[in-house]
Amino acid sequence: MFSNSRGWVRIQSDDPFQKPRMLFNYLSTPEDRQEWAEAIEVARNIMGQPAFERYNGGEISPGPDVAGDEAVLEWVRADAETALHPSCTARMGTDEMAVVDPTTMRVHGTQGLRVVDASVMPTLTNGNIYAPVMMIAEKAADLVLGNTPLPASDAPQYRHGVSEPDW
Repeated sequence: MFSNSRGWVRIQSDDPFQKPRMLFNYLSTPEDRQEWAEAIEVARNIMGQPAFERYNGGEISPGPDVAGDEAVLEWVRADAETALHPSCTARMGTDEMAVVDPTTMRVHGTQGLRVVDASVMPTLTNGNIYAPVMMIAEKAADLVLGNTPLPASDAPQYRHGVSEPDW
């Protein structure tokens, strides 16, 4: 869920009906390529366990003929899709790299423009983005309406590879 490959979204035109250009940039880092190769190996190992034997009708995709890391990566390049949710392209924050002000949801340096979607997430979630996007929308609605915000929470957040919280 935490690929370190980074893509981009770029405006092509001042025509609002012209779609932006996007590059997801999958497989652009050694870690991303290693994780894909390992994921296929782990999935094959799990499905090859005796407990799954009666449900296992044989590997459909990528297929048993795709063997070895390079073959798996070629399959990924040609055929695979991810469950990653494009987000974090206009992250909210107060530092120089932030795009959206978290206190107003307005785009820094513009007037009359707010962003309220997954692009404002400062980091990826470890799951589906539906609930976090709904929370962002609820919070933005309160900001626009001038409702008093709830007090800040100091609840620990789990981050893979970061020191473990005291639960």
